[in-house]
This record gives sequence, C-alpha cells and structure tokens, in this order.
Amino acid sequence: MSSELTVTGTVDNPIEPSSVYVRPVLGKVKKGFLLALFCLAEFMDAFVGSALFPAIVAVEDGLDIAPNEITWVFSAYSATFAAFLLISGRVADIYSSKWAFVVGSAAVGLFSLGCGFVHGKVALFILRALGGVGAAMTVPSALSLIVEWFPEPEEQNRGIAMFGGSAAVGNVCGIIIGGAFIQWASWKWIFYFACMLGVPIALVATLLVPPSAPRAHKPSWKRLDLGGVTLITTAIVLFIYAVTTGAATGWGSARVIAVLVVSILLGAAFFILEARLDPHVASLPPHIWRYKNVPILAAVAFVPIFWWCALFFQLMPLFQNVYQWGAIMTAVRFLPTGLFSGAIAGPSGSFPKYVSPKWTILGGLVLDIISTIMLAFGDTRAKYWSIMFPAFIIGTLGNMVVYTNTNIALFMNTPSEIAGTTGAIFNSSSQLGIAIGLAVVTTISTSINSKRATAGKVVGYHGIADGFWFVLALLVVEGIAVLIWYEVEDRSIEDVEGAGSLEGKDKHDESVKGTGAEPA
Repeated sequence: MSSELTVTGTVDNPIEPSSVYVRPVLGKVKKGFLLALFCLAEFMDAFVGSALFPAIVAVEDGLDIAPNEITWVFSAYSATFAAFLLISGRVADIYSSKWAFVVGSAAVGLFSLGCGFVHGKVALFILRALGGVGAAMTVPSALSLIVEWFPEPEEQNRGIAMFGGSAAVGNVCGIIIGGAFIQWASWKWIFYFACMLGVPIALVATLLVPPSAPRAHKPSWKRLDLGGVTLITTAIVLFIYAVTTGAATGWGSARVIAVLVVSILLGAAFFILEARLDPHVASLPPHIWRYKNVPILAAVAFVPIFWWCALFFQLMPLFQNVYQWGAIMTAVRFLPTGLFSGAIAGPSGSFPKYVSPKWTILGGLVLDIISTIMLAFGDTRAKYWSIMFPAFIIGTLGNMVVYTNTNIALFMNTPSEIAGTTGAIFNSSSQLGIAIGLAVVTTISTSINSKRATAGKVVGYHGIADGFWFVLALLVVEGIAVLIWYEVEDRSIEDVEGAGSLEGKDKHDESVKGTGAEPA
C-alpha cells in the first residue's frame, strides 16, 4: 500500500467523481516528527490532569479550599473535557483537524497560565473548566490526523498505541513533575509548565502540520448539530456536578437529586434528537452504535484512566499525610506506573496484527483484576515493596494493554472519515470514568471512614480498601461483558490489511456509503 493516497469520497463528506485529492507523500522523519508532536499534546493533556494530585494539600491551603471541594479541581477539567469531545470531534471532521488541534493546544496552555495567577478557588475552577474545553479539542483532532497521515494499518495502530501511551506517561510524569514543583517551588509552576508546553505545540503545529484533506461539503455551522451538542454538554456537566456534589455532601440532598434527574432527562432528549436528525448532521447518529463492537469498546474505555486516577487519588494523601513521605518521594513511589506503561505502549500497538483485540483486552483486564486485589490488601507502610510495588507493575501493564487495544479496536471497527467522532467517543468515556468513578470511590471511602470514626474505631486503610473493591467489581463486570459480547473480527487477509486504512474501511463499509446505515 502506497503512502500516497487518493481519496474519492467519504460517508460524511462525499466527493464528486471529478474531484480528486492526492495525499502528499511524507518522509519517515517528517511523519515521526508529527507523531511526536501529537504525542506531546496528549502528554500535556494528561499532565494537566494528574500533576495536581501531589498538590492537593498545597492547593487546599493556598486557596482555602475545603476538603470536600478539592475534587472540583479535577472534576471541572474532566467534566468539560468529556462534554466538549463530541463537538470537537465534529469540528475536526467537518472543518479542519489541523486547526482544531492548534486552537486546542493553545487554549490548554493559555488557560493553564491563567490558573497560575488566580487567588481564589472559583476562578481556578472556571479556568480549569476552560482548559478542559481546550484539551477536548486536541484529542479527537490529533487522532484524526494520525488516521489521516498514517494510513498503513500497522503504522497507524502503532501510532495510536504510542498516542495512548503518551497519556499514561503524562499521567505518571505529571505526578513526578508536580511533586518536584511542590517540593522545591510552588504548585503554580505546574500551570506555568503546562503553558510552556501548550503554546509552543500550537505554534509548531501551525507551521509544520500539513493541511487536512479538503472537505467536499462547504464547512458550515449548520452541520455541527449545535442543539444536540448543547443538550449532551449540559447533561454531562450536570451529571458530573451531581455525582461529585453527592460524594462531597451526601446523596440525600434535594439539590443533588434534582440535578441528577435533570441531567438524565437531558441525556435522553439528546439521544431522541440524534435519532431524528440526518445522520450526516447528527453529532452521534444511532448507526455508530451498530458498528461491530463499538458499544462494548465505549464501555471498556470507561476503565483504564479511572484505574490510574483511583490509584493516585486514594494513595497519594495516604503516603503524604499518614506515611509522612514528602511530595517528591511520594511521586517517586509511583514511578513504576510510568516506566512500565511507556515500555508496553509501543509493543501493544502490534498485538492486533496477530490476535483479536478481544483477547488482549481480556488479558489486560485480568492483570488489572489481580493488581486491584493486591492493592486492597496493601494496608500498611511496610507492604509497599511486597504488595503495592508489584501491584503497580502488574496493573500498569494490564491497564496499558486495555487502553491502547480498546482505542485501536474502535478505529478498526469504524470508518476513517468519522475518526474525529470515534476518538471523541473513546476519550469522552475515559473522562466520564475519571469524574464519575472518582466520585463513587470518594463516597465509598468517606462513608466507611466516617462510620468507623463515629464508632470510635481506627480509620486506617479500610475506606481505601473498599474503594479498590469497587474498582475490582467494575473490572470483573467489564471482563464478563467483553467475553460475552465482543465479536472477534474477520481475520481474512483483506480485513487485516485494510483495517485502519481508508481503502480497507471503504471496502468494509461499502453498504454505508450514502445511506448513513450501519455496515453489519
């Protein structure tokens, strides 16, 4: 398959027979540089989310944030990240993946800079939320550009795997770098550093990323499904607000119940509206869910980043406040999660060449289950090396395999022309996993600790352990779902060679063209 491609049409933007677009040939050095730039942007998005974990105590003290409000430092970012992914995916598909990437990277950097200058918690929450909007623009557009500029199936899968691995490395390096800033400078430098990444990425992308393939239809805001996007954005933000507030103040509050009900109704209204719209206009047309394995993959995407965040969110305060390890030493103890996620990310991208993602995802979930059981028993400082350290390694290897192969499988089972929307589905599910999962874990831990304290018992590790038991239950359910409902892909030569490429997916989805119907 040549690296020079002629695109004759897509489902979303059909090109007239007389119109031909020839993809420029890019050398290996240029393609490697572009992939590194996209991976750096993904690293930045993850860094902005995770670097504040070791800064929880410092931010609480610096801005007078109550312990039950600190989750909003993370949830404000995750909520808007998840909520705006669909609209940003549509922008990338309809307008230009390149410019969506440029604007998103610049927004993350500039709003992060603003976070470094705030003097109040409300301003911090607002700027974090705006930074999440910027991050939401970078991810689908970067994935769309990888699909566009790496059409060969094997190199595309490897590129997607490296992109996903950058998020995992960013999560862990964020903790280490954030710990170093807390130890030797200030938590504000976390945001200054993010600005030093985001703005240069935007400038370099402006100059060096090739223009996106031309869209046959004239880009128009009328094709953005603004009504549907408004509904789902509002629904997601309200839902995350409800579960986060419920975790902090209790689930019996009338305000929490009212917001939760409204968010569910708005979500239902969104899906009803999408079913009635033209598939070429709808931001999430129903036929997407009928592509093979997409529903189960979207559900699995909920787990990996949540697993890491549950690890950091529960154990970091324990290490610092109870075990009396400093911020930097606490961060260093999480180093295995970064080293082993980076080591397995690249190789895991080659797994689909030899075996269906069903089995690699299941294998990764089994490793996650083993690790989570071990963590539930790591109840003393002395058990770090005997239980926690190996659990970090086992869980990270499994989690990274799940993350990369779920991402790859989504692109294998959907057409390339909706790459932006496909990336949005995966990452929206991941961000919802962080926001909702952390709220549930926080509720469980807080409730258990409160009951033990009221009864005059030692709080200890019990709340954290029960949080991990919840994570374990979720992993088991996901594993059973994959085992039962994931359909193994056709391993014929045509399918394997075409998976991930425009030609292969056009063959695979021939029945979709011009109809908006599902392929299977």
